Amino acid sequence: MAIDGTDILESDLSIDVQNEILDRYDSGQPADEIRSYLKNELDNLSSSLDLEIYISTTCLTLWKIGLLDDYFLNRLKTIVDNGADMAWAEIDKTAISKRNIALQKLLKKVSVPILKVRKPRKYKTLINRLFTKGEVIAFQIDNKYRCFIFEDFYQYRKDAYYAFVPTTYNDYLKPSIDTILIEEVPVTKTNAMGSFGVRKLSLYYTDVEKLKDNFISIGHLSLDLEIEQLGFNRQITSVNGLSELEHQINDILEGNKIELYACYELK
Repeated sequence: MAIDGTDILESDLSIDVQNEILDRYDSGQPADEIRSYLKNELDNLSSSLDLEIYISTTCLTLWKIGLLDDYFLNRLKTIVDNGADMAWAEIDKTAISKRNIALQKLLKKVSVPILKVRKPRKYKTLINRLFTKGEVIAFQIDNKYRCFIFEDFYQYRKDAYYAFVPTTYNDYLKPSIDTILIEEVPVTKTNAMGSFGVRKLSLYYTDVEKLKDNFISIGHLSLDLEIEQLGFNRQITSVNGLSELEHQINDILEGNKIELYACYELK
């Protein structure tokens, strides 16, 4: 679990917990069901540090939507009384004191009902306007062609992404499906038994749509669905121009712990 700081929402776990609560709230799930789910999830936590992060994040998020109850508030009071988890000392020598301050401020904040409750939100459904699954897309930069394969369009709340599988194609000649078949794509092994998944590059939908006039459709090439789903996904919120796009492709192809497989091996 990545921890970026001592504030309440500065870890992967805290962001995941917050998003889970808000997703359930926005979908219209009843308050009692949300609280019941959160209590049940306590059994799945693996450490006292995870518990501290989970309780503090839950209290903050439930408070924002007007659903904080005495159960979670009392759990937070216990954490504050006992002090921040000793695991914070492994991050930085000042981290425990900073975390204690953050927890104390949180308790003071959520002990008073919020005046303006966050209302459930509905998000406009965004649509893939450009590609079909398995479509091989080329673009030209510095007189050379680069290629990637479109695999998915997905949305989370107000944000949407086009997901591509990069290929190693880098040539002055315009590619064809036959040439792409012998090119390689990046994969990551997921266990010692050799299971692996394709690495993908997901780009923010408006950035891709701004670049659409630079894209050339070569044809279609379908990758094995199971292999595709086992893969790694790099999600990029901003790509300004073809140079940055090429940089992201190269960075994935040259990334740590990757292997390259020919496209025809993954059909």
